[in-house]
Amino acid sequence: MHSAIDISAMPAGDEVDSFIILPPSGARSEAALRGVEAFLKGCFPEFEFFANGDALPFEGDYHVLPICGVGGDEPGTLRVLDHPDQSVMMGIAAALKGFRPGKPPALN
Repeated sequence: MHSAIDISAMPAGDEVDSFIILPPSGARSEAALRGVEAFLKGCFPEFEFFANGDALPFEGDYHVLPICGVGGDEPGTLRVLDHPDQSVMMGIAAALKGFRPGKPPALN
C-alpha cells in the first residue's frame, strides 16, 4: 500500500502500540475479524490489532480505538500510554478504507 503518511517510526515504550478494531455491521464474522487483524498486521507490523465484533451494530467505516491503559509494574496498577500520533491513526484509517473481508485490498 502506498501512502503519503509516514508512520515508519516504531512506537516508544510509553506510546500506544495496540488497537481495538470495531467493524461495521456485515463485517463481523470470525473470518472477517481475523482477516482485518492479519491485514493490518501486514500493513503495520510494529503494532498489534484486536478486532471485536461485540459492539453495538453500526454502518459505515471501521472504528479504531487505541489501547491507552496497560498493566503497571506493580500488581493492581495501571499505566496510561501516550495517545498515538495523529498520522498513525490516519494511516490505519486509510488502510481500512481499502479492506473488504474475503477480497483483495482495494487501492485508494
